[in-house]
Amino acid sequence: MNIIDYIDCRGDITFDERGFNEVDNLIFSELAYLDMVDIVSSENKFTVTLAELCEKYMEMGYDQSYIINDPKALLTKAADCERYRDVRVGGYVDIVNQDQQVQFSGVTFLPGDGTAYAAFRGTDNTIVGWREDFNISFMPETPGQSEAADYLNRLAADTDYPLRVGGHSKGGNFAVYAAAFCDEQVRDERIIEVYSNDGPGFNSGVVDSEQYNAILDKLVKIVPESSLVGMLLSSKAKPKVIKSNAKGLMQHDPYTWCVRGTSFEEADGRSPVSLFMDETLDNWIDSLNDEQKRAVVSAIFDSLDASGASTITQINENKLLSYNAIVRAVGSLDRDTSSKVIESLRKLADAGKGVFLDGARKSWEQIEKTIRSQTDQKQ
Repeated sequence: MNIIDYIDCRGDITFDERGFNEVDNLIFSELAYLDMVDIVSSENKFTVTLAELCEKYMEMGYDQSYIINDPKALLTKAADCERYRDVRVGGYVDIVNQDQQVQFSGVTFLPGDGTAYAAFRGTDNTIVGWREDFNISFMPETPGQSEAADYLNRLAADTDYPLRVGGHSKGGNFAVYAAAFCDEQVRDERIIEVYSNDGPGFNSGVVDSEQYNAILDKLVKIVPESSLVGMLLSSKAKPKVIKSNAKGLMQHDPYTWCVRGTSFEEADGRSPVSLFMDETLDNWIDSLNDEQKRAVVSAIFDSLDASGASTITQINENKLLSYNAIVRAVGSLDRDTSSKVIESLRKLADAGKGVFLDGARKSWEQIEKTIRSQTDQKQ
């Protein structure tokens, strides 16, 4: 069964009867994807219950079907069961700023057991959100990570609750970063658990820091057996590898994770594909210095911004848009920078030879061919 089935089977059991568990963690992390604008206050006053949130969400006609893990189905189930309907919600913050390259959203749930769960949203449908994902690989701190740490500090100042922190995908990265780099007293005395649900890791500067290592004993990292996103970059946490009813990249969808009782069903280990892709992408990332990473990310996303697209949906509807944007961007760079970008694309293409990335490899090779042609014409 999955988290929806879990609510059907165990939704009548309150937190007083059975305490907080790892499945509750994923449910709150998934609910963090909800658009709560004009429903939940940004203040930490917790005046709205989950049942009331659901009612107002439906009244306002929010539609988030554009994301794979649309939280609507989970919301309606949770709001109609004994375990979750009276959970109080507050501290909703939603920031998307293209100029500052930040996509951040946080919300806090009070289960009624005397604790608070601060949940950070993963990558949404905005291009700036995806850009920040890539920025994590070379920036010492992204604006979203900084917002997450500030969010925890405010929550701790406004309440007396012991804190759990978590999120799915990039939200998991934010949760770990916030727990590590919030105020030392909050980190050491208030935070009791940190959950990263298939969230990516960090660059070496973060994982080698004193702050990161100070929370390792509180960190729970959960990944599906074919995880790709959750194994990107570095982490010192030993992941709990679980089963999913999907294949490949679709295992990133939290609705596919297999639940048994009050926990996730453990797998024998990571799949060969996950291990191979982890090594492939890590080797590619490690082969680039920070300057090259920045050049690749800036070239691609600056051009996507210039194309007029602001969401991934718009790109999916017109794939030629993203292709042309990449070609224009890299082709407009000076010779030295464009050579670095071309070389990095070749390294990724070479890393993917002979596996299911063959189609993507051919696309990159076509992009490289076009860019080289444009560059030669400029000489």
